Amino acid sequence: MLNFLFWVHAALALAQNDTNRDKVLRKGKQSVGVFTVVQFPNVICTSSTSGRNGTCYTSSECTAKGGSGSGSCASSFGVCCVFEKSCGSSTSENSTYFTSTDRTLGTACKLTVCKSDSSVCQIRLDFETFVLSNPVTVTTITIGPSTAAAGTGNSLGECQTDTFAVSSPCGKAPPVICGTNTGEHMYVPVCDQCNEITSSFGSSSTATTSAFTVKITMVECTSKIKAPEGCTQYFTGTTGTLSTYNYQSGSGVLLHNQDYCACVRSERTTCSICYYSSTTTFFMSVPNAIAAIGALGFDTVCGVKGIGATYANGGGFDYITIPNGRCSSPPTTVATTVTVDRYCGTEFNCAQTTAIAGTPANTVCTNSKPFRVCVHSDNAEYSFPAADGEGTLANNRGFQLSYFQQTVCQANP
Repeated sequence: MLNFLFWVHAALALAQNDTNRDKVLRKGKQSVGVFTVVQFPNVICTSSTSGRNGTCYTSSECTAKGGSGSGSCASSFGVCCVFEKSCGSSTSENSTYFTSTDRTLGTACKLTVCKSDSSVCQIRLDFETFVLSNPVTVTTITIGPSTAAAGTGNSLGECQTDTFAVSSPCGKAPPVICGTNTGEHMYVPVCDQCNEITSSFGSSSTATTSAFTVKITMVECTSKIKAPEGCTQYFTGTTGTLSTYNYQSGSGVLLHNQDYCACVRSERTTCSICYYSSTTTFFMSVPNAIAAIGALGFDTVCGVKGIGATYANGGGFDYITIPNGRCSSPPTTVATTVTVDRYCGTEFNCAQTTAIAGTPANTVCTNSKPFRVCVHSDNAEYSFPAADGEGTLANNRGFQLSYFQQTVCQANP
């Protein structure tokens, strides 16, 4: 009898163990769900640091990549990871901020930028702060005869103290710039080789450790903000303004050796674009130091390099191009408009056979796409005679143009 009770008790114990094991297994299966891995895209996020965007990563990823967590993202599963780099660093992270915090006078501050993945075609540099030493602003003769005469010139616009340059191993590099360019931007083509951003500070530089903050955005090949090939700047919107680097609201000076294009994205229903300026926002050159030619600044008077038979006094090279530019149609005057590509001088005007009045004044329009204004300058500013030459600050400021897009096409002349 005792033997029988023993086996009954053992059977009940085994049954109870099976029940408990099933409960544990069910509980374990439920626990697995609690620890399911949460995945989220590494998109741009707004950090809790004023004026900084970041990329959404897990906290451990952010730390491993050298970033700083600032606020949360992805429903608090991630942190908004901010990347800030200074001299002697490298990055392949989107939305990196390159600052001059570690700059030393008399040396170069460099950042190596490698594209984040194969889908990236460009980087965009936004100059959130950019205040380097100004280019040359004095009119001391440095070219030609030592005393004022035909062919004398100066170095207005040369970046002699500080420079900012970007390498482009797989395409055309942007121009070297200096001075004040806060609010401006640059696009740079990228490939498997890395780009290098270099800001050189002269020993007499006036630039501080907060001289620049440059936001670096990786632009994918399919992105709507990808600039057309050959565009160093890319603007959007039906209206807007564009200006030369170091324009400084008209108080700057045109920089040496500029060769780049500023483009405007065509809106879906747009057929043409018009550019216009006031009489005080366009100063590119004075061909042969003759004011009357400067006021007729278009076509063959522009882009004449150096001095020679055409212009003994020089001053005719700096210019912009607007492909197939013409007066706004229909014109309000009886004069017939003609198309030209080059514009220079001290006034911005469309070309007509009997006058140079635009409609409205100082307006040039085109149907040619992509919409672009290309800037060209040389490394000499001729200054004879002194009153009218391009080698004065007043005649060498660069330009600011406003634009508006139109759904109507311009009539062919």
